[in-house]
Amino acid sequence: MTSILKCESCNSYGLSDVCSCGSRRVTVKPAKFSPEDKYGRYRREYKKNVEDNNL
Repeated sequence: MTSILKCESCNSYGLSDVCSCGSRRVTVKPAKFSPEDKYGRYRREYKKNVEDNNL
């Protein structure tokens, strides 16, 4: 079973990895939640750094 993908440049949806505009498509489903998130600390640290740089 394949999941629906979204083009990064033209925002169209489809099932193939490559869009008709030539750009690649990525999955639109969020990552699965786990209470034992191994990489949560790194993700939160990255998000904090990005927010600090945008100020």
